[in-house]
Amino acid sequence: MQLDRTRIIFVVIIALAVIIACGAFGYQQFNRLVGGDVTPTLEAGVTPVATTSTGGGQTTVNFDSPDPIYADGVDLNDGLPTYVCGADAFGSYFTLQQMQVSGADVANGFHLGIIPFDLNDDYAVTEEQRTALLASGDWDCLLTTLDSVALSAPGTITAIVDESAGADQLWGRDITTINDLRDKRIAFAEGSVGEYFMYYALSIARLNPRFDVTLVPQSTVADAVAAFNSGQADAVSAWEPDIYDAESSGGVPLLSSAQLRIVIDVIVTSNQSINSRPTEVQNFHNAWFSTLKAQAEDFDTAASQIAAWGNNDWSFVYPESASDDLEAWLGTVAQADLSDNRAVMRDPRPLVDRLNIARRVWAAAGQDVPSEDAEDLVNPDFVGTAAQQGGLTTNADPVNDTFSIAANIDLTAVSSAEEAATLAVLPCRDFQFLPESTELTLEARRQLDECVVPTMLQSIGLLLEVNGSSAWPQNDPPFTEQEIQEFAAARAQSVVDYLVSQGIDPARFIVTATLPPEERRNSDNAADQAQDRYVELTLITSGR
Repeated sequence: MQLDRTRIIFVVIIALAVIIACGAFGYQQFNRLVGGDVTPTLEAGVTPVATTSTGGGQTTVNFDSPDPIYADGVDLNDGLPTYVCGADAFGSYFTLQQMQVSGADVANGFHLGIIPFDLNDDYAVTEEQRTALLASGDWDCLLTTLDSVALSAPGTITAIVDESAGADQLWGRDITTINDLRDKRIAFAEGSVGEYFMYYALSIARLNPRFDVTLVPQSTVADAVAAFNSGQADAVSAWEPDIYDAESSGGVPLLSSAQLRIVIDVIVTSNQSINSRPTEVQNFHNAWFSTLKAQAEDFDTAASQIAAWGNNDWSFVYPESASDDLEAWLGTVAQADLSDNRAVMRDPRPLVDRLNIARRVWAAAGQDVPSEDAEDLVNPDFVGTAAQQGGLTTNADPVNDTFSIAANIDLTAVSSAEEAATLAVLPCRDFQFLPESTELTLEARRQLDECVVPTMLQSIGLLLEVNGSSAWPQNDPPFTEQEIQEFAAARAQSVVDYLVSQGIDPARFIVTATLPPEERRNSDNAADQAQDRYVELTLITSGR
């Protein structure tokens, strides 16, 4: 029997496909044998090597970890395991140095090894390296910011270190509100929390960092401030103490984390450590909280231990002035002790919400964000276990005792909008109400959830002026000025009532009302009436 022409062609195509597939597989195996495949399989104790493609070839970047620094005279052969943590020079992170010098690590069954970032050239570890070394399990923990975890997801958040309470700041020249940042040049340290702080500030006024401003990224925070001072930028996002150098070129503060509590420092633990050595992870957290307790109960001794760790030009905590130096560091940082951590980890949903907000901010700036559920980035178990040990709690207060994910503030100094400075006029203002009613529609509530609620929940030093306006339609008999003003105020109050229902302190609102201009009163023109139906929202602050 002869095959028809179509069947012959079909058989030939199938045969060719099989030959090509087999050839590709054979070529791949050959490349593996001769070293063509440079993607490694990580094994225990092997330092990771990352490969990134550039053009037609590959560039190999070696992520070797610097040697951890252990306590003087330590015997690493005494049978105790080691526990390695990386951290910047930052006041609340110095709990690691205190832990090591005081011997709290050994008392809890391990030797702490510290990787002090930028201590010298040997410890110049990039953000990319930090993420890779934690993700690979070479390090057990990394002290970093929550927004960094939201962007890179290198491990799991197992404890809260602090909230920035003024350390992170945005300065500018001839800029009085966030809205004024439109078309301005903004300097920042690329990949740092300063970059995130800037993106979040822009998001408040719905300014797109890719189109509405000019970004001036720099390698370090010092370089960012220098770019601002040299006239390359109109604003700079940075942190203490470098940010204060911006004053030399006429810079003034616009916004700080004292008002906007969006910067949270966390302990991020390697997933490998959690899975393979949970006992050591728990011991580390016990040591962390016992060290915090000792710091709160005997601050002078804690400061002297941090100074005794050495490298004082890195920590800026010197033996002769240790208490004053450490207190200066911690004044703008609201540390989270064990009771604060227990409150957060008992219901981590607010923390997860912040991770999701951070992802949205990063994504709006054009960054790729992880796709896994943010809930998987928080593990409350280690804090929960530590909280069951009565000896780790204390009634003593840290230097800055204002930590709270949803803190209220003392508003006695601000009783009206005139006593405060405008920070931003929010872009959302055309809220729909039910016909002839002060009741918000579902769409209006969705707008408030997106435009207002996240910022108000994360701000500890900001008030919201809610200014209602109503059309003045023609009527017989004519509406009075009082009637129109009362209706406008009622709509503003409706907005406030909804925001209060979302957990925002009612004391943080200032309600006002605006009348239409004379030419649009008693009008039967629908277009004129539409211009006067709005609720304007203005973020204000009692000081900068």
